[in-house]
Amino acid sequence: MENSTRNNAANIEEWILRVKDGNMNALRHVIEIYQLPLYRYVYNLIRNREEAEDAVQDVFLQVIKNIDKYTRQVSFTSWLYKIAYNHCLNLIRKRKGLMSRLHLFRLEAATTDYDTSLRVDELLRGLSMKERQIMLLRVVEELTFEEISVILECKVATVRKRFERTRYKIQRNYVHVEGENYGQESWTSISPER
Repeated sequence: MENSTRNNAANIEEWILRVKDGNMNALRHVIEIYQLPLYRYVYNLIRNREEAEDAVQDVFLQVIKNIDKYTRQVSFTSWLYKIAYNHCLNLIRKRKGLMSRLHLFRLEAATTDYDTSLRVDELLRGLSMKERQIMLLRVVEELTFEEISVILECKVATVRKRFERTRYKIQRNYVHVEGENYGQESWTSISPER
């Protein structure tokens, strides 16, 4: 999640209370904060622009429909991403054929550099769906381990351990792909502390 988005999300609970009271401006504000990060997340799961746009709208409709069920026991961000994750899994299950499943969790680099995008795809190709999911949520969406644990319904320690293993696996694969240590620092600089 972008820094400005995370800053806006810090006081999201106040906005959610307004949404629960029926304030349409508050709803627009919440959608504005989360629309782009949620679209990137959904797109990287289902890998189809039109489906991703529709899915984001569906997710926001589910949020509006179920906003009264939201409690502060988990962060709104975790709650939202869990809805998105489950919605995408349902969409994926509806797809037929093995080929459509092979490319579901491909991470597209945020840059327009084609070579960098290819490298990212090569690195993530050898990861399991769970590993890609954790990397996507942690690195691209910048969610905390606690938020990811809520989304994936597992313990925080499990998420940390999987993240560390996956980071190591990517480092090892990157060295293998590149034939040198180039690029390792970008993965090792991802802080496991949050």
